[in-house]
Amino acid sequence: MENHLLPGERVLWEGRPLHHRLLRRTDALLIPFSLVWFGFVVFWETGVLADGAPMFFVLWGALFLLAGLYFLAGRFVVRAVASRRTRYTITDSRVLIHGGWSGNRLTTEYLRALPPPVITERSDGSGSLAFGAFPGVTDVFTRGSRAGWRAWSAEPSPTLVFWNIADVRRARDFAAHVQRQPGQAGR
Repeated sequence: MENHLLPGERVLWEGRPLHHRLLRRTDALLIPFSLVWFGFVVFWETGVLADGAPMFFVLWGALFLLAGLYFLAGRFVVRAVASRRTRYTITDSRVLIHGGWSGNRLTTEYLRALPPPVITERSDGSGSLAFGAFPGVTDVFTRGSRAGWRAWSAEPSPTLVFWNIADVRRARDFAAHVQRQPGQAGR
C-alpha cells in the first residue's frame, strides 16, 4: 500500500468490505437480459447440433454459450473474488481502491475533485459510501465510453463506492473533512 502513496501523503482510514454482496441494483436489468441471452443461445446450439450443421456453426454457438454462462453466473464469481481482494483507503488528499480479479488494480481520485460523500447505513454502523450518489439501475448503460462492457464487470459503475464497510460514518467524515479543507487543487 505504501508504494502507492504520494510523498508526504498520510493514510487517514483503511478498510475492506465486511460482506460480499453479489447482487447490485444494476442486476435488475442484467439478470433478465442474461436469462434471455442464455435461453436463446441454448435454443440455437440445440438446433445446430440436432440438424448436424457444419462445425463452424457449432463452434460459433459455443462461443455465445460461454458468453451466456459468464453473463448468467460467471460475473458473480468474478464479483465475489474481486470483493474479497478489495481494499479501500482514504488519505489526506485522495481515495484509493485496490481491487479487481487480482486485487492489484488501483483506482485513485483526489478527494477535492469528487462530489461530496453520501452513505447508506445499517443499524450496526456498517454501510456503503459513495461519492455524489450511489449507482442507479441504468448507470451501467449510460456513463463512460466503455459502459456496455462495464455492465458485466466486477464493478459495473464508474462511481467510486466503498461497499459494505465497518463504521461508514467515520470513513465519510474523513473524506468530508479533507474535502472541506482549503488548499491547492488536487492536494
